[in-house]
Amino acid sequence: MNGLDLVELAAQHGMTSVECPLTILPDHTEAGMDRFGALLQSKGMTYVLDLPVLEVEQARVWLPLAKRAGARVVRCMVSDFLEGARATYAPDWNAHMREMIAKLLAVRPLLDELDMVLAIENHQDVNSDDLLVLCQAGGPRVGVTLDVVNPLAVAEEPYEFARRLGARIFNVHIKDYTIHPTPSGYNLVRASIGEGCIDWRAMLTLLREIAPGATWHIELAALNARHIRLYEDQWWRGYPPRDIRSMLALFRFLARHMQPADAPWQTPWELGAPAEECERYERDQLERTVRYLKTELADLVGV
Repeated sequence: MNGLDLVELAAQHGMTSVECPLTILPDHTEAGMDRFGALLQSKGMTYVLDLPVLEVEQARVWLPLAKRAGARVVRCMVSDFLEGARATYAPDWNAHMREMIAKLLAVRPLLDELDMVLAIENHQDVNSDDLLVLCQAGGPRVGVTLDVVNPLAVAEEPYEFARRLGARIFNVHIKDYTIHPTPSGYNLVRASIGEGCIDWRAMLTLLREIAPGATWHIELAALNARHIRLYEDQWWRGYPPRDIRSMLALFRFLARHMQPADAPWQTPWELGAPAEECERYERDQLERTVRYLKTELADLVGV
């Protein structure tokens, strides 16, 4: 599926915004981006640019192109680490943060010039403290893409995480997980929206209150589970010490939403199913997600 297919799929479901990288568009020349912008405008849709890990030279090329298509929000990542496993991939996390701050300062003039904002995703690597530090360093044009359930990957409770970031949330990934216990911690397993651990009426009401201007996008999670090994000593070496009392909200959340130990959790992809079955599984989850949002939360999502 390329970017044009994504726009058509979103339009079919009555959505008003798409988020994707330039690389999935068939033509990301200046003329191609002008045509892409015209297509979006004809469908009443906006565009959020999806960047990988922030690189200054790449941003200097891609942001002006995305602006031609009408983008104002740019989602990016701090790293490609997953599962909160910071010690494994970045033993000196503070050095990694300093490097990221330097990149933010380097792109800030470009954001001013183009009237764009950068929204750093909590991509199972940064915690809420990290994001607040980055936002403070980057200035008012630097905020957050809140992946609603990814706080669980860094041992934080989703609602508290959102409240801490507040108006710094510029973009939201509406994503859901079920939670399955393991000897080392828990697996986070993709779920249709409304079939996982998030109370979406409560969450979206909260987001409307604290970040009323944020864009919202549906994200169905990866086809393989994310294993959060917070019961292992090595996992915690990527984090500063924490008062156990700061984790009580997380523990209460896990106690409410943890699935039985013997509950099935593997996706068709993890079970080695044929590609056609995996595609049906993904499309079915999308259909159930859209149906849930339109029937149960129409007053909040505006459809």
